[in-house]
Amino acid sequence: MDKGFAQPLIILLLAAGLIVGGIYLYQSTKSQLLQTPKLSSPNQSEFKDYSNPLGFQMKIAKGLTVKEDSEEEFNKRGNGDFRKNFKGYVVYEPGKFLGAVVVLDKTNNYDTNPFTIWVFDNPKDLSIDEWYKNYWYYPFVWGDFTYKGKFTLAPKTEATISGQPAKSGVIDYQPGKPKFVYLAKDKKMYLFRVIEDSGEKILQGFKLN
Repeated sequence: MDKGFAQPLIILLLAAGLIVGGIYLYQSTKSQLLQTPKLSSPNQSEFKDYSNPLGFQMKIAKGLTVKEDSEEEFNKRGNGDFRKNFKGYVVYEPGKFLGAVVVLDKTNNYDTNPFTIWVFDNPKDLSIDEWYKNYWYYPFVWGDFTYKGKFTLAPKTEATISGQPAKSGVIDYQPGKPKFVYLAKDKKMYLFRVIEDSGEKILQGFKLN
């Protein structure tokens, strides 16, 4: 074969090989990209759903226990009558109790349990600030009820829970430094007691029906 003819032929064959190889590599890479699995969502089997007749639902980690609570049970644990004590101090009754739910961890400690919600009747449709002015964080907080003390502990941090405006305050001298959150909706007042990350996660998944 003539050397002058062979060199262009070799170059042409090499170029053709590069083009074919490039096409193959592109198709192979494209196929791999199309077959790449999507990131999976969090494992929902780690949670259980809880619904309450008072019109709310929550997602609870399976290591936690959900119990309905009452003023009577709360009084037993505190060795006192908190409603009577409140009335004796401020003359009038606290808000009418409708129901409560407590979420307990393995310690079964009601003083530092991650999440609690109490629901009160709010027939006058009081705002969060009006309710707090009348009832503070009943029945959980007792202490400095002077004007200065109430102002310092008042729920001032704004938030949104289940699409509704809410306000919270932290009581750092109590065990676990609980955050108390108020939410007013449909003539009910919801009072949340939240401790640490496990309580925050439950609050984030809280939904009003």
